[in-house]
Amino acid sequence: MNGSAWPRRGGIFLLLVVAVLYWATLDNGLRPGELEGGDLITHQYAQVQARPSNAPGYPLYTMGGWLWFHGLRALFNSVGITPNPVSLLSSYSTLWALVSLSLLYQILRRLTRSPVRPDGDWPVALLLTGFYAVTYFFWYYATTTEQYTSAIAHTLAILYVYLRWRDQSDKSARGSNLILLFLAFLCGLSFAHMITVAVIVPALLIAVLWQEPKLLRRPPLIIGALVAAALPLLSYIYIYARGAAHPEWWGVGDWATAWEWFWSFVRTSQGQEELGWGLQPGAAFFANGFPEAIWQELSLPILGVGLVGVGMLDKRLRLVLWGTLALYALLCWVDRFGNWFQVILPAYPLILMGVAAIIQRFDGRIVHMGRLARKSEETDISVRPRHRYDVRNSSLALLAVLILWRGLASLPAADSRDRPGDTALVRPAQLLAQSLPADGAFFAAKDDALGLDYLITIGGVRSDLRAVDKREASARLLVGEPVLVTKDAAGLLLGELVGIAPQIQSWSADWIELLPPQAALGREPAVLLDQSVGDGIVLHGYSITGCSLEVDRCGMDVLLFWSVQAEATPSDWSVSLRVEGEGHVSQQDSPGPVTGLRPFSTIEPGQIVVDGYRLDAGAGANELLLILYREIEGGFENLAEERLTIFTPRQ
Repeated sequence: MNGSAWPRRGGIFLLLVVAVLYWATLDNGLRPGELEGGDLITHQYAQVQARPSNAPGYPLYTMGGWLWFHGLRALFNSVGITPNPVSLLSSYSTLWALVSLSLLYQILRRLTRSPVRPDGDWPVALLLTGFYAVTYFFWYYATTTEQYTSAIAHTLAILYVYLRWRDQSDKSARGSNLILLFLAFLCGLSFAHMITVAVIVPALLIAVLWQEPKLLRRPPLIIGALVAAALPLLSYIYIYARGAAHPEWWGVGDWATAWEWFWSFVRTSQGQEELGWGLQPGAAFFANGFPEAIWQELSLPILGVGLVGVGMLDKRLRLVLWGTLALYALLCWVDRFGNWFQVILPAYPLILMGVAAIIQRFDGRIVHMGRLARKSEETDISVRPRHRYDVRNSSLALLAVLILWRGLASLPAADSRDRPGDTALVRPAQLLAQSLPADGAFFAAKDDALGLDYLITIGGVRSDLRAVDKREASARLLVGEPVLVTKDAAGLLLGELVGIAPQIQSWSADWIELLPPQAALGREPAVLLDQSVGDGIVLHGYSITGCSLEVDRCGMDVLLFWSVQAEATPSDWSVSLRVEGEGHVSQQDSPGPVTGLRPFSTIEPGQIVVDGYRLDAGAGANELLLILYREIEGGFENLAEERLTIFTPRQ
């Protein structure tokens, strides 16, 4: 194999291994609290709906995320796959993480070039990049929905392009000028992406002018660079346009025009803290694990060697890295309040560049000793040139051990797949998996509403449904439109309805349907009985769904259809429904039909009330036991005990 192919193939192999690692630990769920707000959920909605993200908007990142999400989902759907929306959104961070690692690998190779290694010390570059890939913060944000890996890729892209320009022999050539204009564009891009990336710009500008002071005497190039740096700001037109089209996204505030909202949005307190001093300088410097996390993540040897090694780079690059690290430290000291990781994440690869410089420096010296040894062979001086390889192999072995240590230490916290606490979407998914009416409106309690909205808006599940608040629910009922409400939230909504007394029916074991007073039911039981059970109460029939003969145990949904005889005024009896299987009994009690919201005494002759229950049916269950009862002094009184055949008997 051609020796020059090894660096390229080594880099491809590393990216493939890391991609598999990140895929295996990719986020695929949400904790209940995460749906209530925060950067993670804000970015997800922004990328799916092409809406402004948290201030100042991250327009380019968001637009890229929109293309990534909808493009990939369309691709998966075209082959019959329904992707997990959380994983799909998190994979956008993975994409930027892989770009970051590719850039870091190329930079480390470039920094370790020598006459002996014209392609750079690619094994060292490979291992250092692999080490960074398994540091906790980078790994975690590579597998969850955040913009930090893109900011790291942005920072490394600036460094890579600077190194390309630095190594151009003719700084006045057209190619060199184009590289410089692209570098200006990348620097200006930080103001349309993540503003902390701009921390690298001051030292970089000094280094460029230090190397090529004649640039100050080239007005056309300066003007071109300023224009290139300003171009990304045009992306804020997108923020304004989307905000003006969707005032419902503006949030809390009082704005007379879209322009007032836009200006307030881009100047919000978060954005101002990104650009200036906070209110309590130094308050966060030693908070939330900082700066201990730096040496805990990198290890003291890597941190120490890296900081020393930065000083061994060429003087201009040394200025860029030292200047950037110093500004990172200043920014952390000023006021980060828990967000310091967004500036130390790009600091880690800068420190690893110093490690590469140290290894190259010692490797270079030992190569020189080897040459002396070969020269001294004629004089019988015993110097063993193999020491060069011993030291080098020891360095590589140590880096491999550090990768294993860091990877094993990071894995438990960085693994975001199948976390036990990711239950926020479990119940909402169960609610939407049921047969719900097309183009329906629903009302739910906060946690359920957030999860349902997420699955509908982001997951694309039952996109014909929409959430309504109490006011909208009342308006729908007044114009004759039904409203679905979760069983847990039915009492809350009914207590807020004014001027209307809807019919209350169970749609399923989880959902209650509110109908306008004069609306017809429109549903019939699968098993028709019209059987009197006493006190004027009639069991019109029942339906069973949800069980399968092939499953030993499953949830069985039962709908009971109640009515009353003419001129009957029944008492308010409670309902008990149970099923017995092989060594298993499942029972659900209710103070009356529809969890007591439709007592028997409120049912008028001619009305049919649907009453929903869920039981856990065991193997061998062939019938249900229905009991109507009421509590009396000293115990209970039963009105009726009825056995209902399960029309798909459990075998």
